[in-house]
Amino acid sequence: MTDPLTSLTGLKRGLLSDQIYDLIKAMIKDTTLAPGEQLVESQLARRLQVSQAPVRDALKRLSHEGLVTHIRHQGNFVASYTSEEAEQAKVARAALEELAGALAWRRLDDESHAHLVALIEGMHAAAAERDLTEFRELDFTFHRAVIEASGNVYLPRMWDIIEPSLRSMHVLGDPEFAGDWHEVAEWHRSLLDQLSGDDRDACAALFRAHAAGTLLEGEPGAGPAAQSEQATA
Repeated sequence: MTDPLTSLTGLKRGLLSDQIYDLIKAMIKDTTLAPGEQLVESQLARRLQVSQAPVRDALKRLSHEGLVTHIRHQGNFVASYTSEEAEQAKVARAALEELAGALAWRRLDDESHAHLVALIEGMHAAAAERDLTEFRELDFTFHRAVIEASGNVYLPRMWDIIEPSLRSMHVLGDPEFAGDWHEVAEWHRSLLDQLSGDDRDACAALFRAHAAGTLLEGEPGAGPAAQSEQATA
């Protein structure tokens, strides 16, 4: 398998720390670097063919954001999460998505709307192929896109902090979910419809219910897939 670090070429000297930070963060988010895995500065620097200084700076930033844990006399490790921390991440996610839904309401331009529609169609294609890994990635991308559409520059940063714990505990796209993944894809279409609907509060409430896995009776689109959202949102 190709090493994502050694395959990276052309690092610009003035932006080394930023590029290494972006790379390691992406690898944590997609679990290429697994929770609990040690991050050794000298090894990372050697694989990237850079000095240890920009690697150290990148790891400090990631530690500050909670994605990396620094243990004195032991080193840096990809953050791991207890079941309690995962539950706290779900609570934070519900509040974050409620706010994002409210802020993104009626803010989507044609390009953003088309992008979300394409993601939903991609979910259907992945469901048809039973490619749950792809489905999960599209799921994450959908929610991240709505958060970016909110127009608040701080919300994507907050999402970046909680996303690794959501991934590690399968809070989105649980591979053991045995229900109809096409219904789950359509549930996202209900969210998209609310973003251009007539009621901002209803939009925010539906996004919160979707994220929390506690949907109210009578909400648009509620059904078997909706009831599974605690595992597949």
